[in-house]
Amino acid sequence: MKMHLLNHFSDHICQLGNLLNVSSELPEKAMMDLKQAYRQSNRHDSSFQILQTKARKEMFQYRELIGNAAKQRRDDDMPLSKAPIKRMMKNPPPEIKTLDDLAEWCAMPNGELQNHIAWCFKRFTDFTDYVEHDQYFSRLNDAKYIRYNSVVFPVTSFQCDEQAVHMVRCTGSTRWRKHKPRRNSTVLLWMGTSLDSRIKSIAGLIPARLKCLFVVEDAESSVKRLLALVQTFATGPICQTAGMVIVEKRHQPPMQPLHDGSYRRKPLFGIGTTYTVPISAIQGAVHDLPLTPQPDSSRWYLSNTIDLNAFNLFYM
Repeated sequence: MKMHLLNHFSDHICQLGNLLNVSSELPEKAMMDLKQAYRQSNRHDSSFQILQTKARKEMFQYRELIGNAAKQRRDDDMPLSKAPIKRMMKNPPPEIKTLDDLAEWCAMPNGELQNHIAWCFKRFTDFTDYVEHDQYFSRLNDAKYIRYNSVVFPVTSFQCDEQAVHMVRCTGSTRWRKHKPRRNSTVLLWMGTSLDSRIKSIAGLIPARLKCLFVVEDAESSVKRLLALVQTFATGPICQTAGMVIVEKRHQPPMQPLHDGSYRRKPLFGIGTTYTVPISAIQGAVHDLPLTPQPDSSRWYLSNTIDLNAFNLFYM
C-alpha cells in the first residue's frame, strides 16, 4: 500500500501543492553529518569509518545532555531520588577475634600487622596516639578484631548524581562460599593527592589488591574503624591496542624486625607495597585481566575508560 502511494505523489504535488505532514528536513540534516564524516575518512572502507564517526559524535552529544541535566538538578537543589548508601561490612566469619588470629590469617607476624594498623591511624585518621604512645600501641594487641569477607560501598556514577553499589570480596587463600575459587578483589584507592595527578592513568587512583577486610574495636578509647590490608600495584603504560592500563605486582621483601624484636617503625607507603588503609579510601572496584593465562600472573590489564558496570555489561 505504501509503495503504491508513491505513484500518486507527483500528480498530487502538481494539483494541490506540497504534501502535508511530509518533510525531508530530518533525513537531509542527517545526511550532512554523514557527508562530513566521509570527508574526514581516508576513503578506504569508508562505511565503517562513517558509522564510527557518527556514533562517537552522538555519544558526546548524549554525554552533554546528561551533564546539563545533572547541572540543572544541582542548581535546583533537587534531592537525590534514593537515600545515600552506607559503607557496610558483610559476611563475618566467626574464627577471627584477636590480633594473633588476624595476623595468622594474613600470614604475617603479629607485630608487623600491629604496626600497620597503628600507622594507618596516624596517617589516615586523627588517632596519632597509637604510634606516639606505648600504652596505645600495646592496646592494639588487646583490641577486638572481626574479619569480613566482603564490603559494600557507594560509588557516584559519572553520568549523574545517583549512586551505584559496588561489592568487593576478600577471602585470602580460602575458597569463596566453600565451592567457588578464592576472591580477592582489585580496587582503586584515593590517597588524597593533588587534583593534578587525576589526569594520569587510572585518574590518579592507586590500583591495589585486597588482602584482608577487618574491624578494629578498642573498647577503652571507644575507637572502632573499618580497615583494609591492601597490596598496591605499579601502573605501567597504556596498551594502545587494548586501550587498557597495564599494572604489575612488584616483589616486596618482608619487613625485618628491629634489634629488640619489634616492628615499630614507619612502613613503606609507596607503589607496590603492603599497608593498611581505612575503607573510606576505596573509591571503586575494577576488573583485572591477566596478561598471561598462567594462574600466578603478576601483570594485569585494568580499564581506564569504563567503570565497573560498563565492564560487566560488555564483558561478563
